[in-house]
Order: sequence, then C-alpha cells, then structure tokens
Amino acid sequence: MPKKDGLTVVKEIMDYDPNAKIILITASDDQKIIGECLKHGAKSHISKPFDFNSVLKSITELLEN
Repeated sequence: MPKKDGLTVVKEIMDYDPNAKIILITASDDQKIIGECLKHGAKSHISKPFDFNSVLKSITELLEN
C-alpha cells in the first residue's frame, strides 16, 4: 500500500471495530511485522503469492470461530 503499512491499517480497523475479522495478506516474510499485526488484531495471515484454496481455507476457518 503506498500510503500506509499493514500494521497501521490493522490498528485503524481494530480501533474502528474491535470485532473485525482481519486476514493479513502480505508479500513480506518479516515475522516481526506479521507478529505485530497478529498481536494488534489480525486473526491470521496469508503469504504472497497465494492460491485460491489457501484464501478460501483461511476465510472458512475464520468464519467458523
């Protein structure tokens, strides 16, 4: 994203709606950033490149909980 990073967006979404269900999709393999996003409310993450089945699986698991 050109103007904000994922962590900032996760924090803003969670400030707006603490019950939001966020799946982080990232090209970064920086485990520290991914961990911070999860700590601040993202429920899971998917690494790019990804396939449709991994996205569908993550969404299904998130909606079941």
